Amino acid sequence: MSGRILVVDDIATNRMILRAKLSAAYFDVILAESGRDALEKIRQEQPDIVLLDVLMPDMDGFEVCKILKANPETAHVPVLMVTAHYSQTQRLRGLECGADDFLSKPINDLALFSRVRNLIRVKFMFDELRLRNTISRDFGFGVEWPPPPTARDLGGHVVLACPNETVGRKWRQDLLAQLPITVDIETSEDQVAEPEAGNAPDIFVVHSRIGKHGDGLRLVSRLRTRPRTRHALIILVVPQGDQTLAAKGLDLGASDYVFDPFDPQEMIIRLQSQMRRKHISDGLRNAVQDSLRLSVLDPLTGLYNRRYATEHLDKINSRSQETGKPFALMLLDIDNFKRVNDAHGHPTGDRVLKEFAQRIQDNMRGVDLVSRLGGEEFLVAMPDTTQDEARIAGERLRRVIEQDFFELQSANKHLSITVSIGVTVGSAEPAEVDVLLQEADQALYASKAEGRNQVTLFSSAA
Repeated sequence: MSGRILVVDDIATNRMILRAKLSAAYFDVILAESGRDALEKIRQEQPDIVLLDVLMPDMDGFEVCKILKANPETAHVPVLMVTAHYSQTQRLRGLECGADDFLSKPINDLALFSRVRNLIRVKFMFDELRLRNTISRDFGFGVEWPPPPTARDLGGHVVLACPNETVGRKWRQDLLAQLPITVDIETSEDQVAEPEAGNAPDIFVVHSRIGKHGDGLRLVSRLRTRPRTRHALIILVVPQGDQTLAAKGLDLGASDYVFDPFDPQEMIIRLQSQMRRKHISDGLRNAVQDSLRLSVLDPLTGLYNRRYATEHLDKINSRSQETGKPFALMLLDIDNFKRVNDAHGHPTGDRVLKEFAQRIQDNMRGVDLVSRLGGEEFLVAMPDTTQDEARIAGERLRRVIEQDFFELQSANKHLSITVSIGVTVGSAEPAEVDVLLQEADQALYASKAEGRNQVTLFSSAA
């Protein structure tokens, strides 16, 4: 996996060494020699990850990291801090500033490249979600970049996959003392991989040795391949100094790792960081899903719109040709709807349209497609339906619309509404959907011409 990496170090030799290593692995490398230079390069070049030295003369790495994470435009850019003067205090400080990890010089190549690959995957995921959301916003959907999560947002459901219950209780006690989360303890790999029905946990903390016979790396892989846990975040706990195991875990899909035994404060900071990431990614993912849903729905009635209906009809038509079973198309048009708007106003007309749509949905099968094509015209597509079955369904809808009044907002006032319907049937013989829609439209026109409030089949309309 390639990507653009910004290397920030005030010592030219260090910059050259890192550039040589990363370029040999086919990464695009940008160099900066100071904190201010780094901030300008990030603005201009938009790197996928920043390798940031801690000690620099003008502005140290902690300050640079804080500035990046405080800016909504750069907060999602991963930061990997490096230093020649490593200490646990500095490590915790870097993580608290928003860094994704903290490496010591001379840098272990395995630790460096596994982390870089992992963080670039995360960055690409965020970039894709942001792009889809931006496109949706251009069409009037989507949301602004989610605001920074509050302390309440950092709560969530955490599952501890531990070597044994004793270890799990110790971990849970340390976490609950400082985090607003719910914590479950599991010592069975199968129980973790196949959670009970309901919402999946937000984060899994997985020890490389779970229970007596479990395999933490295998569990990471299983969690990443299950639809219900695919978007959960995973912190892998590996034996102290086992960088090979940590690298394998990251390549299999772990979001982060810590060495065992770990400082409880470090685990808390890493969990907060992962909760922050989960909050933002879930917000963007939900926004994208909502915008996709809205893009194919009619905002007034909640039915599918013309765009979706056209695509769906092509699939129904193809399936009919594969199975040899017919399908029916039904066009419905509310009779004299203009008079409703003229006499009672558009708000009343909107209420009639919503009630009309609801009655159609309530009286069709779950497999039938009900959509609003525009104005007062609606479409019903019925797979595996003969001409006689379509005619019966059309008559049923006509009666449902005619027999009950449409209530107005004003007390004791109501409207009598009728509908004209045109029906055509597609068969296993190849036929274009546009042609079938024209046939249904001709049948609908015949219903209107014959006095409205009736169902006309295309064959008789001709």
